[in-house]
Amino acid sequence: MASEQEAAAAPANSEKTARRKIPGGLPYTSSPGVLKRILEKIPTSEKPGIFNTDFLGTVMGATGGAARPIIPILKATGILNQTGAPTELYAQFQTEAGRPAAALKALRNGFAEVFRRNQYAHKAEEAALIDVIVAITGLPKKEGIVRYILTTFQAFQDYAKQAREDAGSDEQGEPGQPYDGAPSPADQNAGGNGRLQLAYNINVVLPETTNVEVYNAIFRSLKANLLS
Repeated sequence: MASEQEAAAAPANSEKTARRKIPGGLPYTSSPGVLKRILEKIPTSEKPGIFNTDFLGTVMGATGGAARPIIPILKATGILNQTGAPTELYAQFQTEAGRPAAALKALRNGFAEVFRRNQYAHKAEEAALIDVIVAITGLPKKEGIVRYILTTFQAFQDYAKQAREDAGSDEQGEPGQPYDGAPSPADQNAGGNGRLQLAYNINVVLPETTNVEVYNAIFRSLKANLLS
């Protein structure tokens, strides 16, 4: 009987732990396995108009107290906006190529204080992450919530580790020099043969006259002196 009572009380205790607020405001769940399954299903599920508890339970298969922190975590990381609508980050996470960068951005959104202390936190080992979490929260290293924060971080880190070092940087031009695809004036003047070529315009003001010989004389002079 005692064991049954303990089993019934476990979800309630877990839920209370999951709602505890700590310094640093780092998101976490006491059921990181549920979060991992949700992240795995996002790429293979149709993007909803609103990611609510109905979608979470019916489509994603996550219900009960263990699922309760999922939507707040997705909001904290920027995958959902505050109304529960999927963001561009959600759409990026659905794609194979964009998933690592999206996961990295989600980590930086939700765990900004961690990245302020280590800008490469997404590549950090577990021991280093625990030290950062302890420093931020002030909690003892063996505190259960420290572990919950760590495993929540790691759910995204599994994807973010694959992100390129220059993810989000301008790949087409030097900083401060946006690339617009147009050739530079030097490239245009080179004419493709490596030699400098000059172009000039000549404006000729013709006199008002009905004598065509005047015009003929002007153009003959131009041809002889400038155009030959």
